[in-house]
Amino acid sequence: MREIKNIIFDLDGTLIDSIPDIHKSINKSLEYINLPEIPIDNIRKYVGNGAKALIKRTLNYFVGKYDKKYLESLEEKMYNFYIQYYYEHCIDETYLYEGVGDTLKKLFESNIDMFIITNKPNDIAVNTIKKLNIFNYFKAIIGDGIYPYRKPDINIWFNLKNDYNLIEDKTIMVGDGIPDYEFAKNSGIKVLLALYGITDKNILLDLKNDYYINSFFEVYDFFNK
Repeated sequence: MREIKNIIFDLDGTLIDSIPDIHKSINKSLEYINLPEIPIDNIRKYVGNGAKALIKRTLNYFVGKYDKKYLESLEEKMYNFYIQYYYEHCIDETYLYEGVGDTLKKLFESNIDMFIITNKPNDIAVNTIKKLNIFNYFKAIIGDGIYPYRKPDINIWFNLKNDYNLIEDKTIMVGDGIPDYEFAKNSGIKVLLALYGITDKNILLDLKNDYYINSFFEVYDFFNK
């Protein structure tokens, strides 16, 4: 059994498939500011660095069709609508990946301390995992807004480490994105990269990370090798 006492999970693309609801919320927000819809494949490329980055990237999709300064003037209005709409519709189509519920239960019963660090706005992250009935498994939820920085900033680790007495060699990160990988490397902790999530698996494989998983069930298996 590996001597891991703490697991830090990413949320979107690791625990949940949320792309359909994010896509719908973005398109509703675009409708609100009188712009056309964008394809879902673009959303997969735009997520990962927080809601404000998502809005900015979405509006940049229209550069060349609309004046850039005009698009920039719409950012705050679109962002505010998006946050409200997505909060209210965060699990219309969002679901836990296969194995998440059972695996979290087993880890919790094994006295593993679990955390979520996500660049999703904190209120939306908490609302989502409460509605999906996994909130009580986690010692802390660190969404965007809890600290004045987001993944891959190492200061998140310093805060978490100090607040919960974490140790690098007893902690592991599980995520599916470049910010997760960079956060773990910055923090000096191991990372399991999920190939089933949002990020193109070939991008993740090119990182030549030490550990990859093809399903969430493998998270539990990792501790029994």
